[in-house]
This record gives sequence, structure tokens and C-alpha cells, in this order.
Amino acid sequence: MAETIIVQTTLGPVKGVKKTTALASDYFSFQSIPYAKPPIGELRFRDPQPAEPWTDVLDSTQQGPCCPAKNNLLNVIEGEEDCLHINVFTKSLNPNKLVPVMIYIHGGAFMRGSSGVEMYGPDFLLQKDVILFTFNYRLGAFGFLSVDDQSVDIPGNAGLKDQSMAIRWCKENAAYFGGDPNNVTLFGESAGGCSVHYHMISEQSRGLFHKAIVKSGAALNCWSVVPERNWAKRLAVSLGWSGKGSTKDMIDFLRKAEPKSIVKAQESLVTSEERKFRILFPFGPVIEPYITSRTLIPRDPLEMCRNAWSHSIPIIIGGTSDEGLFSYREAIEFPNIVNHLSCDYLVPLDLDLDVKSDRCQMLGNQIKKFYFGDQQPSMETLNEYIMLMTDKLFWHGVHRTILSRLNAPNAGPTFLYRFNFDSPTFNHYRVMMCGKTVRGVCHADDLSYIFKNTIAQEVPDAASAEFKTIQRMVNLWVSFAANSDPNCHILKPIVWRPLAQKTAPFECLNISDELTVIKLPETERMKLWDSLYSQDQLY
Repeated sequence: MAETIIVQTTLGPVKGVKKTTALASDYFSFQSIPYAKPPIGELRFRDPQPAEPWTDVLDSTQQGPCCPAKNNLLNVIEGEEDCLHINVFTKSLNPNKLVPVMIYIHGGAFMRGSSGVEMYGPDFLLQKDVILFTFNYRLGAFGFLSVDDQSVDIPGNAGLKDQSMAIRWCKENAAYFGGDPNNVTLFGESAGGCSVHYHMISEQSRGLFHKAIVKSGAALNCWSVVPERNWAKRLAVSLGWSGKGSTKDMIDFLRKAEPKSIVKAQESLVTSEERKFRILFPFGPVIEPYITSRTLIPRDPLEMCRNAWSHSIPIIIGGTSDEGLFSYREAIEFPNIVNHLSCDYLVPLDLDLDVKSDRCQMLGNQIKKFYFGDQQPSMETLNEYIMLMTDKLFWHGVHRTILSRLNAPNAGPTFLYRFNFDSPTFNHYRVMMCGKTVRGVCHADDLSYIFKNTIAQEVPDAASAEFKTIQRMVNLWVSFAANSDPNCHILKPIVWRPLAQKTAPFECLNISDELTVIKLPETERMKLWDSLYSQDQLY
């Protein structure tokens, strides 16, 4: 019978279970610990409320449900609304010295995903003396519905506010699990990386963590704010609401809808015309329409960056070398996206240009010429299209974030990385999205080298390049979490220095078959995107 253990938290006692990692290390697992009230009934769509304390021992030996969302891998809708839970994974509850705390925010375009161990197993990180916290937050309409009418009290960003509440719980309870509440690293990837950056620039999360790892997403990406397109009403109408009545009537209707119906409807809200302009999802972060004591995004993220509380904390930031492979499957299924690539489609939404204007057309032509030369975009130029999506959707937002930070007063250490390890079998996201014949390093491919997932039936052989890359990623990230510096034995004789100058070209750690420090290969491409913005718009 598995060994169990009880830990007292600020809200009540929880029972965890002893487990063994895939690398044969013992650890304690606590899952499905509530940090907020179940967001059901009148609390659906609203800002989170703290969980009620409990006195009986809570069984935290099993994984809880994910939040309602579509699981793209299984092509099913799953999850429950009572999902605001935290997981804790720790090697020792009573270490001689409190260990560094790492809190992970999962990605999924703010519409899907979860903290489940099937994708984010702690096995690799727990080779080291750290505590890993993961958690669920509300997704899609449940987490990001926003309504202007102040009387219904749904300003938006409930999912980000869930995150902030969860991070606070982790910090306040870290010591009960052997973690150091004064040494907390927040990290995340894609929408999770964007979320980490939002917490870095929002006053709601001031001081909740001490360093950050921002992976493949930031608040200055062109998709980080969802454009207003009357999404709430469109969702209600798609579910059968007449469209007549007050805002309160609409919200009452939506609160009665079945969760699976909401998920199904929101998946098809974005029109083909909106997709043409790279509106990727209908529900995500918004600039909140009115200010309350809990507002997380009160104004344009660019303005928030300029006065961010986190300028002085150390960060690691970067992405994968071929992020745009993320768009490969869509291009194969809908080739006209590439074949009929229009100029207005290419220009970033945050430039806020009239798509029919001469300037928009001029900038679009400039982008098209840069990536495709004299060729007409087509499936023959798919590689060029992938490169374009790499830069537009991911790298330029990361680049702007670096510029914003380095040009701020009292900027702390900023370490830039580029994940470029191309495994034929272990880059799981690329294999799933693009098939086994396509090569490159896709968006999210780096996650398989930090977390154990169920796609990998076995840990790679210890002599393999894949296992060596796992060890490199774990050592770099944990060294940073422990010491605010990623430099460790795994790098020697290389030294990975924080960025020293305020303008490009920037040096990065290139994580490939070997570790090298090089000028960021995307530098010239970033210059093109920089040129589209005025100085005040750029950072």
C-alpha cells in the first residue's frame, strides 16, 4: 500500500502520497488542492473568490478534473467547473534548508490545456532539490468573458486572476511543503509565458515571485490582447439566446448553459474572415473596461511594461527556433491561407491600422517581399510562411519585451535563450502537429525536455542526445531558480551572460546538439518588424 502523509496548509490539512519518478527518485505528490471557491452558479465568469477553509483531512492523493475545454489530442470536450486546484510535488517535506520554489503556468491559447501530469509530470525537475507547483485556471469564456456593463460585474481576465490567487497560495504555503517562500520562480510557456509576463507587469501580482522564465509568449505578442468583437453576445446567440433583453438577461442565459455547450460554441466563434487577420481565439486577455480593486490589465500592456514592478528581477526569456511550425497543420488543411496571403493579413493587429489604408498595404507588401521575394506565396513556399509565422506570432513579441525591459530603469539580469534541439522522435509537439517526416523545432517542443509526459512511454537512454538535452534544460532552469543565475556545471566552459546592451544584436544561449553562445539568428528579421513600429509603439 502506498505511503501517505498529511500536511497542514493555511486552509486546512491535506493528504498526499509517496511516489517514484521515472528516474527512480522518491517524492510526495499532493493534487487537487482547492485555492478558490468553485466558480459555479453566480460565480461563473466572475473574479475568483478565496476557497473556504476545511477541518477534515482533504484527500489530495488523486489528480482532479481539468477546467472545461476541448482536448485537441483526443478531440473531446472534457473538464468540470470545480477545477481551481493546485498540485504540489516535493522530494522532502522537512529539508535541512528550504528549497527553491518553481510555479508553472500551462499554455493552450487561453482556451485549452490543464496542469495534469499527463503533460506536466514532475519527474525530470525533481532530480533536483526544488518544489514544483502547478495549477488549473479557467479557460475560454469561463475565464475570459468580458462585459462592459459594470452592473453584471464581469470585467474579464478572471483566468489571469485565478492564476494570481494560485501564485499567492503557493507562496503562502510553500514552507509547509519544504519550499522557500522567499525564493519563488514563476515560469510558463506560450499562453503560460504570456501570463507570466502579465504578472510581471500587473500590480495585482507585485512581489508574489522573485524571478521569472518567459517561454514562447509575452504580453507584447500580437495575440496577447483579444480584440473586442462582441464575443459575449455572439456566444449567447450561438447558444440560442434571442438577442433581446438586457446585459443581465444575457449573462443569466449564459450561466444556465451547459459547460460542454459553451466550449463547443466558443470553438467556432472566430469567423474565417477574422482568422485571416490572425485573431486566433475569441476569449483571452482583455484591457478591462472599467477599474476595480482587482483589475489585472487596466491599460495597454505596452504602457504597463514601462512602469512594471518587475524591472529589477532576474528573468530568462526566449523560444524555439521554428515556432511557426505551430501553423503547419492549419496551412495543410486550409492551403488558401497561404495561397491567398493578403497584405492586410500580414500587418500586426496592434498597429491598429485601417486594413484598406495605403500604409497598411505598403507595410504588408514590405513584409511579403522580405519573406517571399518575388515568389507568390503558395504551398511551394511553405517554409517561408512558417518562418513568417515564427516571427510574427512569437519572436517579435519576445524581442519587444527584451527591448522594453533593457531600456527601463534599474533593469535586472535578462538571459536570452533559443531552443534549437531537433530530435526526430522526442520533439513531441512537432510530431503531433506536423507528422513524422517534418523536421524542425516547433512551438512547445522544449516542454518534453523539462516535463515528463505520457507521449514518451520511456525516458530516453542515458547516452542519447535527448537525455543529455533533458539534463541541460533541467540544470539550467533549476540553477536559475536556485541562484538567479543559470550558469552551472552543465555549461562549462561556456558562460551565459545576461544581456549587456540596450539594442540588438543580442547574444543568446543556443540549445542545440551542443550549447553555444551566438548572436540571435533572427536578428535581421527582427529589424524588419521593428521598422513597422514607431519608437513609441515598439517598447
